[in-house]
Amino acid sequence: MYKTKFRVLLYMFVLCSLWITACSGTENTTSSAGFAGETAVGAENQKSEASAPATRVIETIHGEIEIPAEPKRIVVDAYLPTLLLLGEKPVGATERDLGNVHIQDLIEGIESTGESATEKILELSPDLIISANSEPEIYEQLSKIAPTVIIPYETYRSVHEEVEGFGAMLGKEEEATKWLASFDEKIGELRIRMNAVMAEGETVSIFGAFGKGFYLYGDGIYRGGLAIYKELKLTPPERIKTELIDTGETFKEVSMEVLKDYAGDYIFLDESKGGTLDKDDKVWSSLEAVKQDRVFYLDAKRFWPYDPIAVLAQAQEVTDMIVAKKEKENAK
Repeated sequence: MYKTKFRVLLYMFVLCSLWITACSGTENTTSSAGFAGETAVGAENQKSEASAPATRVIETIHGEIEIPAEPKRIVVDAYLPTLLLLGEKPVGATERDLGNVHIQDLIEGIESTGESATEKILELSPDLIISANSEPEIYEQLSKIAPTVIIPYETYRSVHEEVEGFGAMLGKEEEATKWLASFDEKIGELRIRMNAVMAEGETVSIFGAFGKGFYLYGDGIYRGGLAIYKELKLTPPERIKTELIDTGETFKEVSMEVLKDYAGDYIFLDESKGGTLDKDDKVWSSLEAVKQDRVFYLDAKRFWPYDPIAVLAQAQEVTDMIVAKKEKENAK
């Protein structure tokens, strides 16, 4: 009898032990599964954080703005060539920018946004918009699409300022430095050629017949001013220097009657937007540069752009024009 009870108790003890072991194993398995799941979620979160696009904060006319550190889909208005020389190809640019004759070999694949049409820009899904248009309503529209950086016209007063500014904004400092080194070398060679033919004290003016007005231009973004005065360092007549260059003015409207006060030994003339100069006008005919056939007519397609690539091309053309003229005169 006692043996039978003992066997029953032993049997029950074994069953309990097995049940406890099974429960323990299940709990451990569940616990391990739960930990593994938490680890996977944690790893996924870390991976997500690591793959999240980095940003940088830049100062703009609208305060601090957060932009992608490495933007992939830029839409630009007015600064297309500068992006291209830094190795950045935007997904969209204005029709005007795409018509720039100096960059036609670089624009394949860039879509036109017309005159910066909001609908077209939205279609391109940009992650960064760069524009020179500082009108408040334009900024309001564009900033709803993507981070928008407004850099108003004439913000940059030289090629170096513009290239370095964009290099810093886009994290392309190395590319900016390399391009500027090449630019400076080429400009240096052009200055040597120019200095070899220009007599000491000879001056250069930039005039323009635009619409119904007549204009003088300084060393700014208009009609090759950056190339002629800033880069080639050609000498302006004294009144252009004091009234425009020294004051920071980039253009000035004047009457034909006072042209003699601003005329240099060489004149670069632009006739655009229906503007024409009466070549038979007595004042014009009396200018020494006109008498000596030292007037050069500017091609608006080549001398209206003012980006760094255009400035280099204009400096080359101006040098070629003056050197060829000097050689022709010396051959007489």
